[in-house]
Amino acid sequence: MSKFLQVAVLAGSSMLSASSLTFGQERTKVPQMKRELPTRSMNLDALRRTEYDVLIIGGGAVGAGCALDAATRGLKTALVEADDFGSGTSSKSSKLLHGGLRDLDQAISKLDLAAFRRVRTCLKERSNIANLAPHLNQPVPIMLPIHHWWQLPSYWIKLHIYHLMAPSSTRGFQFIRTPEALDIFPMMRRDIYGAFVFYEGQHDDARLCLAVILTAARYGADVCNHMKVTELLRNKEHQIVGAKAVDQLTGKSYKIRAKVVINATGPGSDSICRLEDANAEPHCTPTWASHIVLPPFYCPEEVGLFDPNTRSGSAIYFLPWLGHTLMGTSDELRESSEGPQPTEMEVQYLLEGIKSYINPNFDVRRCDVLAVWGGYKPLPAETNELKYSLLKNHLISLGPGNMISIVGGTWSSFRVIAEKAIDVAKNSGGLNPMRINSITATSCKLDGADGWSPNMFIRLVQDFGLERDVAKHLTDTYGSNACKVAVCANPSGSSWPITGKRLHSEFPYIEAEVRQGVKDYACTLVDMVARRLRVAFLNVHVAEDILPKVANVMAQELNWSRKQKSRQILDAQKFLHTQMGQSPTLDPAHTNIPIKLDVQQVQKYASHFKVLDDQESGYVSINQCCAAMKSFGVKEVPVDLMHNVLRDIDCHSQGKVNLYEFLLLMSAIVHGDTAYLRYAKLRLDQRLSTITNRKRKMIPVERSGGGL
Repeated sequence: MSKFLQVAVLAGSSMLSASSLTFGQERTKVPQMKRELPTRSMNLDALRRTEYDVLIIGGGAVGAGCALDAATRGLKTALVEADDFGSGTSSKSSKLLHGGLRDLDQAISKLDLAAFRRVRTCLKERSNIANLAPHLNQPVPIMLPIHHWWQLPSYWIKLHIYHLMAPSSTRGFQFIRTPEALDIFPMMRRDIYGAFVFYEGQHDDARLCLAVILTAARYGADVCNHMKVTELLRNKEHQIVGAKAVDQLTGKSYKIRAKVVINATGPGSDSICRLEDANAEPHCTPTWASHIVLPPFYCPEEVGLFDPNTRSGSAIYFLPWLGHTLMGTSDELRESSEGPQPTEMEVQYLLEGIKSYINPNFDVRRCDVLAVWGGYKPLPAETNELKYSLLKNHLISLGPGNMISIVGGTWSSFRVIAEKAIDVAKNSGGLNPMRINSITATSCKLDGADGWSPNMFIRLVQDFGLERDVAKHLTDTYGSNACKVAVCANPSGSSWPITGKRLHSEFPYIEAEVRQGVKDYACTLVDMVARRLRVAFLNVHVAEDILPKVANVMAQELNWSRKQKSRQILDAQKFLHTQMGQSPTLDPAHTNIPIKLDVQQVQKYASHFKVLDDQESGYVSINQCCAAMKSFGVKEVPVDLMHNVLRDIDCHSQGKVNLYEFLLLMSAIVHGDTAYLRYAKLRLDQRLSTITNRKRKMIPVERSGGGL
């Protein structure tokens, strides 16, 4: 009973605080940014000669937040990142600034006070982040299907509490009946009893992380990516007073001295802790979350879908993101030693989730997967320290050498965790900031936020002659700085558009963004195609197509030699193949469908495939396959038969096949083995379903972060 009263008091206080938010907040005068963005070489020079108040190791969401919080308080701040800013988990999220709907379910069903506090914090922080960077996040409506009539009052109560706890400016929710729900999401199964539509925040995670970094730099922080910490510096009392970092681009070492060092390396935090104390206990539980990107026809353009209660027992969501569909399920325990590579088993598991959820008349194909990626979520290990913390989703601890280590957190809570960490740094290091309290919640905006409006893109169309989608992309990515990018855009060479050379016809990215990306600390081709332009996360085939063009522009800006440019292209191709799902790791248990051809036939068709693949891409188009069949005696290729065979083969790419798929196609159509192919595919599907469901090690909702 006492727990119930505590939850009720917390709910009432959060509703009152949300309703009086505009009256109760003390508005602090916004400090002016100190400087234009310094170059990377300028930051490197500063790292060598400056003694800092705070050195932050790690350039993800929390590390970037710490840098911004410290710099806006007037502290001398430095940040180093071993790879690129946001290159880890921070760029591989669900793209949602969620309020914690599943946490609310946990709070109500189990009277969990910590879960309730997490919901209250995340809803408030979602509003703070929207104020911090309005151009980089926006509300997205999400449909919540109702499968049984008795779920309706339960969901209504939860969503009503969820809405009451949110700030007053948050959009409400509504119930829609089955016909309207199916009209909005026509591919969904029809056995539902209506749906609720509520709102969450959506953002571009990598761009938000970069914007926080760039803003911190303009407030005076010295930031540097591709700087790997290899050693911690100590004073005579064996306290940590800085770090030795190696520039991964040049191999030069830098000793960076600071009064306080903050370890904000997320999933890699234990490795830095062991530099402080070789016998340190693990603080982080490796938890892998994977996502696939699908064509836009899998999800309505403006509405997402979330279902926590699918037939398989796991959660599933479809979200519209940058003109594509982002799909994911619940998290999985996985050792970090396995690396950040998605596996084919994960792809098949996610596709199985789609097949069991949407209308069975719709073909779900492997070739529809445009990109696959995942990241390790830095969940704190279950310790007594975590057990007695207020939120139980992150830890800020002080080590034996006085280094501050942060484990846990989400995009919805990164700002408040950073604020707490700088408070700890201020107290433990005896720092004297110009501003005692953080101003990032109410009195700070990221670079590009001031002067931005949703209709700003019209100005770019009118003033610079950019295409509408390009102009909209620029303003939604760079905010009020979009004009600076547009000014540098090359003439298109046609009557319309006037300016803005696209890197690819299907995407709004233009060459001028590559030059801007270099100014924004992109040092490698991977930095550019993955986190300055998000194309690697959207379509790996398009990303590979534009690599030479992007490399040419970067080579001019960074003075790469021909050898360096070739090396960059090879590294980027490897990244796309391993981390973005172009060639996902195959599990030994995955057995392909046997090819029903003799040796001579295989040699014959393989030779023909090699002739057709004159570009040595490893693929030939379906049109080329049809022409090949005619040359092998098939007078007319039946279109419906071809469709069924391609569905059974389940090609890995749209409109083209690799050698293995080509041989299956020849076996089925030229030799008439379609029945065998269908039977073999059914057996394989059953085997894969058994394997994926058996091997997944799931984690409970209360340990998964509380979002979708």
